Amino acid sequence: MSFNRTIARCLASFAPIALATLTVTAQAQSSEELAAIVEPDAEAGVYMGAVLVAEGDQILLDQAWGSANLEWDIDNSNDTRFRIGSVTKQFTAVSILLLQERGLLNVDDLVSQHIPGASEAWSAITLRDLLQHTSGIPNVTSLDDFGTQKFLPTSQDELIAMFADLPLEFEPHSQWRYSNSNFVLLTRIVENVSEQSYSNFVQANLFDPLGMEATGIDRSAAILPNRAAGYSPSENGVVNAEYVNMAIPTGAGALFSTTGDLLKWQRGLFGGAVLSEASLVQLTTPSEFEAVAGAKYAMGLLVTDGPDGRIIWHGGGIEGFNAFLGHAPDTQTTVVVLANLNGGSASRLGMSLLQSARAE
Repeated sequence: MSFNRTIARCLASFAPIALATLTVTAQAQSSEELAAIVEPDAEAGVYMGAVLVAEGDQILLDQAWGSANLEWDIDNSNDTRFRIGSVTKQFTAVSILLLQERGLLNVDDLVSQHIPGASEAWSAITLRDLLQHTSGIPNVTSLDDFGTQKFLPTSQDELIAMFADLPLEFEPHSQWRYSNSNFVLLTRIVENVSEQSYSNFVQANLFDPLGMEATGIDRSAAILPNRAAGYSPSENGVVNAEYVNMAIPTGAGALFSTTGDLLKWQRGLFGGAVLSEASLVQLTTPSEFEAVAGAKYAMGLLVTDGPDGRIIWHGGGIEGFNAFLGHAPDTQTTVVVLANLNGGSASRLGMSLLQSARAE
């Protein structure tokens, strides 16, 4: 599954599951019962990875399945580091809101205020449009040329140049359409405004304060302890995933993490340790447009409101990896599903586990 198709497929697969599970009444599950939700996919060979389910700080399930490296027969564990794809986007959105809190920008600023030489076609686009995918800027990872470009060393300038002169797909603020280009530009804005690299900014302002020692920007050439190898299904069974140069995704999808670190992130974010209350409300308030099957897009996060309450979530997909991170505010339930085998299991299991854990 190539990077230019993975994100869209992940989003398309989440929302119908979200709607279905939100209407189910279930009893709260034990660790064994929660694990039993994952077992069929693991036994069928369609899921490998690590799962964490928590209610507040109480961990209900913390378990791993399958191999971190099939060639060396190394098991996944709760310390395994997985690429999380577009779950990265919420970290970028929070970075923008932190800079807003510091008076360095406003989400209703025009993009051109923070990117010198911005395309004339972007003259009406605001940071809010980028954060909520209402800009109309074409998705760089869906461009025909990206299928080759993803293998190559590519600077941020070169990546932006791939879509900078393309016509908009619709008038800004008038529609919703998922575009990784939006978060590539937000990465550039974080760097321009903070006068730091994106990597240094999120490390100093997000990861270090929350004690997220196993999270960072993935780099293809780096020697990274406990990093899982990524795999994809094929007609002939599981194969090594196609390569993608990890300098490309930036704040749109370049992070790696563990289940435990993502629980720290959820507890810190929704516990008020990262953003002010006003900024957190802004982060989680969706636009008016339906994104996928009833879910609406907020800022780097999807929001599904159903009869059993609200779920705030996002998925991620990149070559060899899929991820799901969900939060139910009413019960403070967190579900993390990280996978190093492409497919729909991370999203399906994530929503099922979230509903089962939050049910009374």
